[in-house]
Amino acid sequence: MNVASRAIIGDTVPVRPPIRVLPFNSPLRAIPGINRVSRSRIFPRGAVVFHEGSIARGVYVLSSGRAKVSISSADGRKVILRIAHGGDVLGLYAGLTGRAFEATAEMVEVFSRQFSEFVDHTRMLLLSESALEKLARLIFRWGRDFGERTGEGIRVQILLTQEEIAQIIGASRETVTRLFSALKRDKIIRVKRDALWIRDSAALASLAQMSPEMCG
Repeated sequence: MNVASRAIIGDTVPVRPPIRVLPFNSPLRAIPGINRVSRSRIFPRGAVVFHEGSIARGVYVLSSGRAKVSISSADGRKVILRIAHGGDVLGLYAGLTGRAFEATAEMVEVFSRQFSEFVDHTRMLLLSESALEKLARLIFRWGRDFGERTGEGIRVQILLTQEEIAQIIGASRETVTRLFSALKRDKIIRVKRDALWIRDSAALASLAQMSPEMCG
């Protein structure tokens, strides 16, 4: 009786399903047996997933959250290339070849899509020459894509710190601070807390080497 009871109890214990390491939208899920060789790890905000120049021992896939992918310029400055989302593959080339990672991946807060689109403008900024032109192009695109027309000008919410803006345009934070001060002094923009207003779209477009009509 006791043996039967123990058998019944044993049969009714729920079986815990295996941990699913890869997200549903990961292209790596198509590889047979991939879950058997995958491991799950939690990285807190600010943690570095891998460093530029370190030897790769695998490929990383974001299950959730966001990761800032950046490289170092010749003079040691950090340049943000993109914000990776859940399901994105990181370090694929290095992981498959065993070579060093070509970038650094660092976990960041779960920002909105707008933040990611801010950073995605980096490819356009690489075509610019000076730091002033890059910053002007960035602000100009913010106004065009996310701006709200007000009596004071085109209002844009600022979701980035000056350090992050510096990393996007490949400049120092001190340079960004100086350029913001110059733009405010020339009454091209107005900045207050977490928002800025484009007060002179024509002047900003001239600095950005873009047509004023593109601001909409």
